[in-house]
Amino acid sequence: MNHIIGFSGGIASSATASLVLREHPDAVLLFHDTKTEPADNDRFRADVSNYLDTPITEDSDGRNIWELFDDLGFIGDGRMTPCSRILKQERSLNYLKNHLPSTLYIGYTADEYHRAQRLYARYAKHGIEAKFPLIEQRLSKQECLHRVTNCWKITPPQMYEWAKHANCIPCVKGKKAYWGLIYKFERAAWEKASMYEEKFGHTIFTEAGSLKEELPNCLRLAEKYLQRRDGERRQGSLFTLPCECSL
Repeated sequence: MNHIIGFSGGIASSATASLVLREHPDAVLLFHDTKTEPADNDRFRADVSNYLDTPITEDSDGRNIWELFDDLGFIGDGRMTPCSRILKQERSLNYLKNHLPSTLYIGYTADEYHRAQRLYARYAKHGIEAKFPLIEQRLSKQECLHRVTNCWKITPPQMYEWAKHANCIPCVKGKKAYWGLIYKFERAAWEKASMYEEKFGHTIFTEAGSLKEELPNCLRLAEKYLQRRDGERRQGSLFTLPCECSL
């Protein structure tokens, strides 16, 4: 049996890796690079890999999200995300199919059971078992963060200073508050996305104007988000639909 850890390089997948490696020291840390992440995410992944004494196995398409959009002739949005599907989900499935029999371990936390059900069904039809150690042990994102920062003494990715996830910059699934944050903290990525809206003639928001037209509202919502980000229950999500980029 091959034991494969879906290693996105975030806090939850890192905590998952630690749990799995205790039981299966030969488990693989599988990472799919979209070539569109901040450099500090790379630093964090390397720190975790060193701490766990396990190398990262990279299986990547080679394109970044902009190159993929150029090849497809359209930009993704909140409902249609070819970047996640092609650069991560399909590569994960193909890797696992080539390493059967396999068990895939995913870092969904205790409050993400609905996501786990959907993912379990997706892989089960291909003869791949998906397991969710954090859900089994009822571990929250905060507990994972505590383990990584206080126990392992590893500094989280800089993205966690303003976002819940350390993933692509930008993510086309983001809601308006998210795009306000991108404008504030990752201006170059916002400008690139705005340019691609104009290039392909449609917007990232499925039921609103362009990034430029919606900028004042995005910034207002981003400020509200930042003001209450410490209140997890009241904070809400930055994404219309859950991001599948844990794979």
